[in-house]
Amino acid sequence: MKNTFLTFTLIISLALPSLQAQNSNIKMAKISGTVTDARGMPILKGHIFVDSLITGIRTNKKGVYKLRIPIETNIISVYSEQHGLQSEVYDGQKEINLKFTKNNEILKKSDLLKFGYIFDKEVFLNIGRKNYADYTDIYQVIKQEFTGVIVNGNTIIVRGYIGGDQTPLFVVDGNYVSNIGNINPVELKSIELLKGSDATLYGARGAPGVFIITTKK
Repeated sequence: MKNTFLTFTLIISLALPSLQAQNSNIKMAKISGTVTDARGMPILKGHIFVDSLITGIRTNKKGVYKLRIPIETNIISVYSEQHGLQSEVYDGQKEINLKFTKNNEILKKSDLLKFGYIFDKEVFLNIGRKNYADYTDIYQVIKQEFTGVIVNGNTIIVRGYIGGDQTPLFVVDGNYVSNIGNINPVELKSIELLKGSDATLYGARGAPGVFIITTKK
């Protein structure tokens, strides 16, 4: 296990500088998976790392995790104080399941810190974070940042939906809103567009598309 751990650490140490240097136009991908012990039992509250950066995501009681990662990610890891560290190479998979073995080396947080693992989740969260301050309004943000979206004044239509009301759903800081014109781009933390199967959680109302907007608080 020790040799495997050192090998993964070397890979991560080489990958980390390029990951941190990527600009705000970095492309992201969604991944999910399950973390289990040697008996196949789910591991709760396992810390998920991406190329040695802690993500702030932890496994739930079923051992499941979900997160968005840069597409140029090399290694997905999980750390548990009771089980140690387990890693897998990322090569574009949508699902990565991690399973600890009986002979996993138990590692302390201090051990990971010595090998360059970073436990400040803000480092990971700031990767790919966009600066929207250069835009004049929220509509310009949407027009420039999203392909397949028609913006005419304050009217927004997501291409690909055929139906009656083509107005997308807007969710701002977890609340449904009908008007986003009062959002200053400087206040924007993130904005994401869900459509098709990704928007089914919002039912028929989300069929024309769903904009998930998070502001700085």
